[in-house]
Amino acid sequence: MQTGQNFLYGFRASLFERPNALKLATVFALIVLAQLGCTGHRADQGLAVFHGLVKDDVKTWDPANAYDTVSSSLVPSIYETLYQYSYLDSVYKIEPLLAVSLPTFSDDKLTVTISIKRDVHFQDDPCFKASRGKGRELKAEDFVYGLKRLALPSLQSTGWWVLEGKLVGMNEFRERLVAASPKDLPQVFEEKVEGIQALDDYTLQFKLVHPYPQLLHILALSFSSPVPREAIAEYGDEKGNLTDHPVGTGPFVLTSWSRNHEIILDKNPKFRSELYPSTGSEEFQKNGMLIDSGKKLPLLDRIRMVVLKEEQPRWLNFMKGQLDLIELPKDNFKEAITHQVNLTPDLVKKGMHLSIETGVVTRFVSFNMKDKFLGTNKFLRQAISSAIDRDAWIQTFTNGTGRKMSSVVPPGVPDRPNLAQMKYDYNLVRAKELLKKAGYPKGAGLPIFKFDLRGAATQDRQLGEFFVDQLSKVGVRLEIQSNTFPAFLQKLREGNLQISYGGWSMDYPDAENIYQLFYGPNRPPGANDTSYDHPVVNKSYEQLAMLESSPARLALAAKMEDQIQEDCPIAMGYYEAPYHISQPWLMNYRGSDIILNKYKYYKVSKEVRDRYSQ
Repeated sequence: MQTGQNFLYGFRASLFERPNALKLATVFALIVLAQLGCTGHRADQGLAVFHGLVKDDVKTWDPANAYDTVSSSLVPSIYETLYQYSYLDSVYKIEPLLAVSLPTFSDDKLTVTISIKRDVHFQDDPCFKASRGKGRELKAEDFVYGLKRLALPSLQSTGWWVLEGKLVGMNEFRERLVAASPKDLPQVFEEKVEGIQALDDYTLQFKLVHPYPQLLHILALSFSSPVPREAIAEYGDEKGNLTDHPVGTGPFVLTSWSRNHEIILDKNPKFRSELYPSTGSEEFQKNGMLIDSGKKLPLLDRIRMVVLKEEQPRWLNFMKGQLDLIELPKDNFKEAITHQVNLTPDLVKKGMHLSIETGVVTRFVSFNMKDKFLGTNKFLRQAISSAIDRDAWIQTFTNGTGRKMSSVVPPGVPDRPNLAQMKYDYNLVRAKELLKKAGYPKGAGLPIFKFDLRGAATQDRQLGEFFVDQLSKVGVRLEIQSNTFPAFLQKLREGNLQISYGGWSMDYPDAENIYQLFYGPNRPPGANDTSYDHPVVNKSYEQLAMLESSPARLALAAKMEDQIQEDCPIAMGYYEAPYHISQPWLMNYRGSDIILNKYKYYKVSKEVRDRYSQ
């Protein structure tokens, strides 16, 4: 066992400081990467390969911080969790993954006991020196270690919110870490936390501060993934981040990462026996998604993801058959979709399939409540919200497929307030009156606000131009800030934004997951990007978070909703309903922003691909 700071944080040894075997393995990997770059996809011959795309690069492979859309979509294929969502149930249903069964709760719901599966092993990796590179067996302590990492101040984990105030002794543990000197930090980290303990190698126990109805949802998030100490010691940076060398128990392993170009995950040859579901809801049965029942997962040999930031290259590559799945770009909507909302005859002839995913993703404009202009003047925020034409926004950027928000909670989520419309929808007359009430008639006296975008692609630039035009009509001026997505996330975590293009994809299907965005203590680097802090909302949220779905819970949601919409920490936008088109050779595809460990279920038929390629 290593000691000192390296034991906690790990280190990155240089190529020439590592053991000879590891040195050779690293050189070999570089040679393979070079060959892949030269030979294109010839290395895929004979393999079942899913050819997909991501809109930006992975920010991190560390489950403690993999919270952006791209990272969180790929990390669950490498790191597993205690629980997952049933893939073929139309209603999201929790089922065991690394756990043996659902938890055992004490009568007061405050003590939770979970047994984990035996004979589950981490992927083979040189970090496991004691076993000469062979992945060791997963133990309950690996879950404890992974969860305790979320409290490390140096990591600034975006997942800290799932534990804060929930587990007995966890907040005090974090405070001791914050106060510890670098010399004492490793010793403090090893202190036991009453709220999360390994009773033995295969039994976990949680002790809760109060009932936590969302616990099973949390234990299905990558934040709760087990992390081996050996990987942190070998590959962690000076802050303890495991950014570019994931080591998990999942069905795939990262074998190549050419930044901003391509990501390759290969089937984990040591993956345990997990089988494709044998039951499913009627809609999935009708779609033929039970044909592979009982087959060993994963059904793919390789996942090859190309980074494509612009929409048109994505569409062209898809139409050439070089991508298996695509979200339909707005500029290609008319050539792909008929007035009856079906694929055009040409695409039907090509055997393609359309999937319309109603969902859990919202788009809005965020205001920094710490800004001296925006944060102290609700009339200014209400004016800006009233100056935005949502119908034009939705039509221009979703071809009319988005649904205007009436509540911050998307449709279909339990305890969603039933509201006909948002409070401060488009109304230019009201916008001008509110701006005058705010003390800035026609925008006089206001600075030029910085409006940060999440990317720098064509659509991002078009979004910027749209909002500049919208707000100029009432005298509010914007200076557009383009960003790479990682740079945007960094600004977000630091609270270093003024006005920004916001969005949220629900982590789990519960109203609490949306309202936590407006809970004061969740301010950056937590999920409350706006730093909104209101006592009524905070108190109601704390009560709602501890209740099961009920009329009382719905009443709390309605109370919060009314206050949030009145205060306008965000200018509400729309709920996404994206159209995805898949090639005929992609089987078992289910669109979902909740089920993120989906790639193990996908199947690619070489025979069908060959037939349509002729």
